[in-house]
Amino acid sequence: MAVVTFDRKDFESLVGKKLKDSDYTETVPMIGVTTEELSSDSVSFEVFPNRPDMLSVEGFARALKAFMGDGKGIKYSVGKIHGTMRVDKSVENVRPYAVCAVVRNVKLTDSVLKSLMQFQEKVHETFGRRRERVAIGVHDMSKIEFPLKYAAYEPSKISFVPLDSKEKMNLSQILQKHGKGKEYGWVLENYKTYPVITDAKNDVLSFPPIINGELTRVTEKSKDLFIDVTGTSKHYIMKTLNMLCASLADRGAKLEAVKIDYTKSSETTPDASDQKIKVSLDYLNGLLDTDLKEDEVKMMLAKMGVLFANNVASVPFYRTDVMHQIDIVEDVAIAFGYQNFEPRIPKIPTMAQRNRTQEKSCVIKEIMVGLGMEETVSFVLTNDSKQFNMMAAPVEECATILNPKTEDYTACRKSLIPSLMNVLGDNKHNEYPQRIFEIGDCVELDKSETGASNVRKLAVALCHADADINEIKSVLETFMHSYGLGYRLKNSAHPSLMSGRCGEIIVDGRKVGIIGEINPAVLKNWGLDNPVAVLEMVVE
Repeated sequence: MAVVTFDRKDFESLVGKKLKDSDYTETVPMIGVTTEELSSDSVSFEVFPNRPDMLSVEGFARALKAFMGDGKGIKYSVGKIHGTMRVDKSVENVRPYAVCAVVRNVKLTDSVLKSLMQFQEKVHETFGRRRERVAIGVHDMSKIEFPLKYAAYEPSKISFVPLDSKEKMNLSQILQKHGKGKEYGWVLENYKTYPVITDAKNDVLSFPPIINGELTRVTEKSKDLFIDVTGTSKHYIMKTLNMLCASLADRGAKLEAVKIDYTKSSETTPDASDQKIKVSLDYLNGLLDTDLKEDEVKMMLAKMGVLFANNVASVPFYRTDVMHQIDIVEDVAIAFGYQNFEPRIPKIPTMAQRNRTQEKSCVIKEIMVGLGMEETVSFVLTNDSKQFNMMAAPVEECATILNPKTEDYTACRKSLIPSLMNVLGDNKHNEYPQRIFEIGDCVELDKSETGASNVRKLAVALCHADADINEIKSVLETFMHSYGLGYRLKNSAHPSLMSGRCGEIIVDGRKVGIIGEINPAVLKNWGLDNPVAVLEMVVE
């Protein structure tokens, strides 16, 4: 999720009318977004990942205007082919895809520039997977001469002056010295050659996904723009280009095409044609448990900016979230209003079944309660101080929040033990012994598409005058026997636990957790006078 902030006057001018505060607090959430902050000068929204087209002020205004019944179904068109860009075979193993557009007669006021920069930033961080999947370049067209070339070069063989710099650097130097190079250089760290876009004069326009050249800097004086989008997925870069082109077209700009020549094929971008999706009314009504007629569906989809006729939905080219008729059903549900659905008994018998992960958790909870433990439930979000510093542990890389609203919640927890220590620290005034447990998700970084995964863990903490390793071992032994798991303990060391009184929990030859007595220095950090014995293990 991303939070975007728009100039209120500019936003309302794009919507076409002055909005009341109630429109922001009552109507906007019905589209599926949240109004975060509202003032006379600006408004902030939290946009969910399924609608990246609403990350721009133009896209958000377009969606709200249609939802409020003021949209007229905007038709976009792309003019003549302005020029070509050749995609060299050398980029195939680095960053293989590129799409482009020329945008004429752009009126770049200060607010438009800020909106454009914000859109780039938010798309890069969310839809673009921190520029790894998608990266956008926007250039002053007057400084560019076609044809263009997109190719990969050895880092030391090509140099240019990057944006916000006066010094000419080669590609390696940019990654080492430039702020954007340091921030996004990880995308290219496994490659020996780097992608670059050059024009007919061999001037460097862009070093994607890192930085553009200072030569083509966009200012308020720029009238025509050249846009490049590169990445690892042709689908996502095309959708990104479409979103950006639609936003600029909403400002009155004219779109022109660029021919992209690959080694074995060619295409023309952008493509403003609608996506056609056949929708079965029986399928739609069956899922929503409604009796909607075609005219009613047409009216509701119009509120979502989608045309509907003869059971075919025409989805605008800037919508990235519609891939199947189920997505059209969701749009109808949003337009219908979830608050307007009336629950009805299903017409067919059904058999419910509990989620398997939750079923396991329930069994574990029953065992722990049977052992005299009291369950706690804490937030997945925490901060480095509680997660590492107060546990006397080195700070590790973890899933962090890009724009945290409070210092208390800046990252996702990697361990449940700090959560239990926090509970114990907050309950010093209650009687002892305190025997608590929690079963919940932690977040571990990995190499998946999202970069992180949930890991279900169980943690137990015993706090009283006689709490020690022997007591917590008896808890582990009883739990493992009841749960039907064999295990063994292996002597180990852990910064949060006392030396000689901690170990690893081994199941089927692999480490699944830790057990031991909390280090006195850690007890002091949490303000605890009694000893604490803990265990934590993965239970998936």
